[in-house]
Amino acid sequence: MPLPKNFAILTKPRIEVDKIERKDYELGLLMNFPGAWKAINNKWLEDPDRLQDGGICFLSDQGEFRHFKVWFKYRRRGIAARNYVTEDAEFELWQHKNGFSLAVNAPKALAELAANLLSVAIYKDPFAVRIRKIRKEDFLALVQYTRSIGGKVVVLHLRHIRTEDMGILSVLKISGMDMKRANVDKLLNAAKRVTRIGFYIPNLGGTEFKFWIGHWGGGTIYLPPILEPHHVWTLIRFFEGVLGK
Repeated sequence: MPLPKNFAILTKPRIEVDKIERKDYELGLLMNFPGAWKAINNKWLEDPDRLQDGGICFLSDQGEFRHFKVWFKYRRRGIAARNYVTEDAEFELWQHKNGFSLAVNAPKALAELAANLLSVAIYKDPFAVRIRKIRKEDFLALVQYTRSIGGKVVVLHLRHIRTEDMGILSVLKISGMDMKRANVDKLLNAAKRVTRIGFYIPNLGGTEFKFWIGHWGGGTIYLPPILEPHHVWTLIRFFEGVLGK
């Protein structure tokens, strides 16, 4: 059975390029690029042995989209382990030319690192592409647009919710395929912060989608069970249509 796929949304680049200069770019380009340390998460810089190798490879140009493969070799500490273990990660990155990108099946920390590497490799600017963080107003816009195309909210994770009978709740997490629209709107209006919303869209570009997205700019895709390139393109356009304005 196919496993759910993690994803992260990357911003539209600050500048655009018409042509990719070469196919392969190694991690050393990022680590030695002037000023790149300001864009990289400190956890990769505090221990120089933690991030051991990596790179980004330009695979193909498919019309409106560019297809990349990203890979890293790094050390991480296990949940119950004292020592670091070496891990290898490889994932895809699809970029809508002059638009958003989607890192597919990448953990948050590696998606951020992929954005850094893409920035210096293609744009010669460490801050050209970043993870697209989701603010409360972004979540509300996503809810409105999802409903306009026949979808609905199926997961809510909220913080600091004002209630009439219990004061302020620090955390509220609810889910279900039959969440009433009025209740969702009431909770969203009462919450100071939204940390995650899950969506079910029965027909997005001819495909059934179910996914959640968190405030950090990424989430998990449950449907479709097998994620094909055109599904990724559809999701990129979906997020661009709401968040790219």
